[in-house]
Amino acid sequence: MPDPRHAVERALPARTAAAAGTRDLHADYLKAAGIVGVVCIHAGLPFQDVYRFGVPVFIGLWAYYLEKALARRASGTHLAYLGQRLAELGVAYIAWTLLYVEKFYDGRWEATPMHTIVGGWFGGYGWSGQYYFVILFQLTLLFPLLRRWVAEVPTLPVIAAGVALNVAAGYWMFENRWISAVGDRLFIYWIPYVAMGVALARGEFGRRPGLGIVAVLLLLAAPIESRLFAEHSPYLTLTVTLASLLLMMSAVAADRAPPRQPGVLGRAVAFIGRNTFAIYVANVAMLEISKSIGFTAFAVSHAGPLGLFAVVAATMFGGLLVGWLLQVLGLGVLVGKR
Repeated sequence: MPDPRHAVERALPARTAAAAGTRDLHADYLKAAGIVGVVCIHAGLPFQDVYRFGVPVFIGLWAYYLEKALARRASGTHLAYLGQRLAELGVAYIAWTLLYVEKFYDGRWEATPMHTIVGGWFGGYGWSGQYYFVILFQLTLLFPLLRRWVAEVPTLPVIAAGVALNVAAGYWMFENRWISAVGDRLFIYWIPYVAMGVALARGEFGRRPGLGIVAVLLLLAAPIESRLFAEHSPYLTLTVTLASLLLMMSAVAADRAPPRQPGVLGRAVAFIGRNTFAIYVANVAMLEISKSIGFTAFAVSHAGPLGLFAVVAATMFGGLLVGWLLQVLGLGVLVGKR
């Protein structure tokens, strides 16, 4: 019996094509919220589990936009396009990793075992956020198989199985030292977000704004889950996993008509959402600069923990500035710009 979702793929609403070249502002808003969460975590704000949706959402939206990009191209060009994306990702990874390794591990090369250098410094633990690259390398290589898998089997059971695997890994499987050594860098833990992103790009689910409220409530409960139950990765908890998936469903839709022109605030938030990669790779450096010049200590001494919000704001501004400067210098590939 034919899968009815194939008919959906062949007959997407006409307004999908009309809006194909239009940025989805709601997705940009969600990306902006996600990058704020990432910087808040790196800046040391309390209740960090509340902000853990950032990376899962980034991966889901990465799959969403990649699926849409492939759908616009002839199937014979897909591998070449993915290869180009992989090369661009590799250039950014190498450049930022060399920068941070030189900063954080200078003088420690000879005293450090090779397996630590390869699996740690260059394997996802070299600097805050590096693991995101490691995950994307795997998912980019596997994306042709993953998108075919999503097309051939019911999506919701795949997502549900992925959620169950994440919870099982976070609470029990990581007790195995080999599984724990790999950590949450393995692609399999991020399949639910890829499946959701592909399904949203294909119009399998419509946008459901009300789910955003449920997602926020789950995120508020995330610190309670972490406190009450032993777990090994904050990204594999039930609250964070479900909240991230629901946030995507609440904000993203493939068939939305071009949105109204946003106001000044909306444009500013959307601008941040379009430049999250620059903030992501540069925020570690910006936070280090903030500490070295005394701004972090000054902000905390005058405003207590609330002063960290000023540090977050300054860090994000610095990341945007770095992104703009690199684009001016023709090095936009380092911040995800072609």
